[in-house]
Amino acid sequence: MSTYPSSEQLLDLFNWASPGMLVTDADGAVVLANKAATELLGDTAAAGTPLAAALGVDDYDALLAAGTPVENREARFANPDFASGYANIGFGEVDGRTYGFWALRPVTTHPTPSPTPGEGPSTAQVWINQVDRSSDSYAPVDAEAVRFIRAYYDHCPVAIHLIEEDGTVAHANWKDISIVGASAQPDAYVGHHIRRIYADQDVVEDFLGRWGEDAPIIDFRADFLNNGERVPVVIFSTAKVEDDRLKNTRCFVFADSHPHRERDKVRALDLNF
Repeated sequence: MSTYPSSEQLLDLFNWASPGMLVTDADGAVVLANKAATELLGDTAAAGTPLAAALGVDDYDALLAAGTPVENREARFANPDFASGYANIGFGEVDGRTYGFWALRPVTTHPTPSPTPGEGPSTAQVWINQVDRSSDSYAPVDAEAVRFIRAYYDHCPVAIHLIEEDGTVAHANWKDISIVGASAQPDAYVGHHIRRIYADQDVVEDFLGRWGEDAPIIDFRADFLNNGERVPVVIFSTAKVEDDRLKNTRCFVFADSHPHRERDKVRALDLNF
C-alpha cells in the first residue's frame, strides 16, 4: 500500500473532485459532503440529513450489517440536469465508530472529451461547470476532516490515484492498486508512469496533455490493464494546476456499470471549438 497523499492533497481531492464524495455516520446521516455532492443532492447533502433513502438505496441497513463494499448501485439525485447515476459505498471505522463512505457518479449523454464530432456541448462539460462554479452554500472542509478523508481513501470502493507532472503515479488507494492487478506488489505500479496501465496508448497520451492544460476528463469510458487483461472503467479526472504547472491530478476510476459499451475516443470534440 502506498503512503497517503499529503493533508493538503487530501483536502484538495475531497473538496474539488468531480464525483460526489460523502461520509455518513452509522445511522446513514451525512457527516461530510464535497462540492460535487452538494451540486448533485442540494439540501440532501447537508450535515445530519439521511442519505440512503434520498438516493433510493432502500437496503442500507443490510449493506451496513454486511459491511462489504458495494459498487454501481443505481441512485437518484436532486439535480434536474443529472437526476440519475450510480453510488459506490464502503464502510470502515474512524476513532472506533463506523462510517459509510460514498462516491456518486452522475450519468452524462456523452463524455468530455467527446468521441464524436458534431455532438455539440457535452453534458459532461455541463457537469464539471457546475462543480467548478462558485457557491456561497459550500464551505470547503478543513484540516479537521483529514482523518475522515484518509478513511474514505481506505474504504470507499472507487479507484483513486494522483499523477504528477511527469506522468508518475504518486499515490494510489487500495481499489486503484487492485483494479490494475498490483495488490501483491503495489510498488510495481505506484511510482511508475501511468501509461503502463492503459490498454490504448492514444488515450493516455491525449490525457497527459489535457491534465497539463487543466482540461477535465469526465464520464470517459476506457480500458485499464490487469495482468494483460482489459478492465472496462469510467474515468472522472480533473487537475490541480498552479502557475500553469500540473501539481497533481484528481483521478477517480469506477468499474464500468456497462462494460460492453464501446470505449470512448479522444480529441474529436476539440474540432468543435
